[in-house]
Amino acid sequence: MGNKTFLRYVRKMKEPRQEMMADVGAFSKFADKLIEDDIKRVYLISGQQTKKLRLYDMFVDHLTEKGIRCFVFSDVGKMPDARTIERCTAQCQTYNCDAIVAIGGGTVIDVAKLVSVWVTNPKKSLYQLRGIGKIPKPGVALYAVPTTCSGSESTGCSLINYDQQLCTYFSEYMIPKAVVLDPNLTLRLPSEVLASACMLSLTHAIEAYISSNRIEFPADAANVLIALPIFFSYMEKCYKHGTSGDVFLQMMMAPFYAGIACRKIGFGYAHCLGFRVAEKCDLTPGRACAAVLPYVLETVLDQVVEPLSELALTCHLCSGRANKREAAQALIDGLKSLNRRMDIPETINNLRMEDFNSIVEMVMMDARTWGNPLRMNSKMLNTILRKLK
Repeated sequence: MGNKTFLRYVRKMKEPRQEMMADVGAFSKFADKLIEDDIKRVYLISGQQTKKLRLYDMFVDHLTEKGIRCFVFSDVGKMPDARTIERCTAQCQTYNCDAIVAIGGGTVIDVAKLVSVWVTNPKKSLYQLRGIGKIPKPGVALYAVPTTCSGSESTGCSLINYDQQLCTYFSEYMIPKAVVLDPNLTLRLPSEVLASACMLSLTHAIEAYISSNRIEFPADAANVLIALPIFFSYMEKCYKHGTSGDVFLQMMMAPFYAGIACRKIGFGYAHCLGFRVAEKCDLTPGRACAAVLPYVLETVLDQVVEPLSELALTCHLCSGRANKREAAQALIDGLKSLNRRMDIPETINNLRMEDFNSIVEMVMMDARTWGNPLRMNSKMLNTILRKLK
């Protein structure tokens, strides 16, 4: 049922026109963009780390000088929850804001997406909006300024903790109107934050390409062939901060392309399992997905040899003389090597065996929501969890 629901919705989904400002120093020009768009009252959402680094102080000052009111909420936590979204939505309505600006990582952007659409759909509860295509009307104009390379800025998906349960929201109305990619914002963040977010978007890119749903959406899947070589070429350099702002800008483009690839293809088992493990073990989803992805690919290797081999060749991870299985294995080995070089362990120490059954149950439900066409069962997922522990 999940597969039919998701595919039925995305087949009819309009292709959004997303504006992009991508350059070193692009954020310094962003206030002028809002002025051009005739925005009068801005609701800015960020996390505590972004506030601590004072990444948006000059932006707010510029808006104020131009007569634009700016109201700031800077208390988004590691995992967005319903209470945070309720607070933000109430404030945005009270201040009568005509635009929302999200500055931060994937969790901040996820919160902003839901605030944007809940303001314009107040008769629906947050619970009623969850699922695929359940949001009736477009939201308040949403602008995303990512700082961590999660790729959330180009998707229509949001994941939040609702009543101690991870809930999925997906709608074309949650795709931001415009995106600002400025490496100056990313350069100031801790390396481990960058590594985690990059591995999350890399997971999304690979799973989009190995999904048989990509056959219906070849233009979306083609974005993976742009994104993946960038990940393997630049991620380690950016993690070690041994490169220039221009290279960081390339690194920020890769998650953006990965997000576009997932818009209509959806998410895979590594995404579903990674998020559920992160939820149980108090980890960032990117950290969990990085550990989970190689195990998932090894488990379903017979089903995805051909697309994996194509990706390995695209990323120059194997010889052109390698057969398809050797090439596919080279990609998996490349992921393991990348994890090691970015200090991401291949196991999760605080994963408890007593949580396995509940994790597997939720993963199977999530996979049905996204209509994931790969064939996996509870036995396979339990085996992966035992390897992770």
